[in-house]
Amino acid sequence: MLNPLKIVDDLVSLAAGKKVWLAYSGGIDSHVLLHLLATTSHPDLNFAATVHVDHGLQAESKNWSQHCADVCKNLNIEYHALQVQVKNIETLGMEAAARAARYQAIDQLLGPEDVLLTAQHQHDQAETLLLQLLRGSGPKGLAAMAAKSTMGKMTVIRPLLDVSQQDIQLYAQQHNLKWIDDPSNVDTRWSRNYLRHKVWPKLEQRWPQAEITLSRSAQHCAEASELLMELAEQDMEFLGINVNSETLPITELMSLSLARQRNLLRHYIERRQFTLPSTTVLQCVIDEVCLAAQDSEPLVSWSGVEVRRYQQQLYVMSPMQAHDVLQSVVVDGFDKTILIESQLIEWQKTNEKGLKGDVLSHEVSLGFRQGGERIQLQGQRHHKSLKHLFQQWHIPPWQRDRIPLVFCDDKLIAVVGYGVSDEFAVNEGQQGYLPVLKTAQ
Repeated sequence: MLNPLKIVDDLVSLAAGKKVWLAYSGGIDSHVLLHLLATTSHPDLNFAATVHVDHGLQAESKNWSQHCADVCKNLNIEYHALQVQVKNIETLGMEAAARAARYQAIDQLLGPEDVLLTAQHQHDQAETLLLQLLRGSGPKGLAAMAAKSTMGKMTVIRPLLDVSQQDIQLYAQQHNLKWIDDPSNVDTRWSRNYLRHKVWPKLEQRWPQAEITLSRSAQHCAEASELLMELAEQDMEFLGINVNSETLPITELMSLSLARQRNLLRHYIERRQFTLPSTTVLQCVIDEVCLAAQDSEPLVSWSGVEVRRYQQQLYVMSPMQAHDVLQSVVVDGFDKTILIESQLIEWQKTNEKGLKGDVLSHEVSLGFRQGGERIQLQGQRHHKSLKHLFQQWHIPPWQRDRIPLVFCDDKLIAVVGYGVSDEFAVNEGQQGYLPVLKTAQ
């Protein structure tokens, strides 16, 4: 039996005093949660508003929005309506594409001290577990949905995860609620609908308690996932690995068993807020990057992520943007110089550092490495090749062609962020101009 007082008590604990919003679709589940919250008082519950998202996928969607507005008005609850455009349906599937558009829009509406409630229940949890099993997910995926989680910057709370679908239907009937039935929910082209309408009835006929037992399995997987996370944290601490570092030391990583290598990598990738790879791709990271020859430049990539190695360090990073090394910009003054669309050079006035002010009496330009460049750095007696200096400075190969260079009459006089030419450097007691790379706003 659905217990409104317990649900609200648990919610107050999870929300921790923050302003509570409800994602209100108008369907039976979110309508029940809305009614429950609006009619169950609690001194510490700050239930302030609902948000309805019109995905524009059904001809009746505008009428649904009006229905939701009327319900909220009758319950004296603030109502917000958002319209979104659902993209990448064929790639992600209808459910995932709509969810991505919905949460992105809601995230822009809510403030940092707000939380979002969604109305997934015990049956949804069981379905999610089955879908994750069919995808070959590990413990984290099989944990399905958590009662409280984060999605980007937004905190999401699911108060009904322990409530059965039958109890929700009973509550709606007892309170004579009127809700929306979305016709897309019976379209079996989409995996969840196929499972719900074609597979689940047979499962439930054979195993009447399937909803309860599968949800319990999800809880067990959540505990297992938490233990794996703790193990990864312990392994990183034991090996002296900083979880906030932009690189992982390969020698230390490879000292672990294969299972713990994969576990640590998953944890590290997730902590860096990157998309987790498939099991096959993760193994490629170990085999083709970690175990690659020292002089090779391996690369393994997946959606939104690239993994490389340099000098026994594993780099997990966002994909590198296209870069034209032939770009060249004339410097016509010690002001900000736009280098490329996303970068600029800021000329900082310094004492006894940087380039002489009269360097602009020559033709000065900004560009990138072409090969064969040499420079005699300030305070050094000999010229060195740029290639040698990049190796000395431990700059990964994929970054070298992207470091801005300053040329005077085609002579290299500064490597931005690293050093300037002895010939053009300011003398003691003089004011100089130091080129500093900035991100263009």
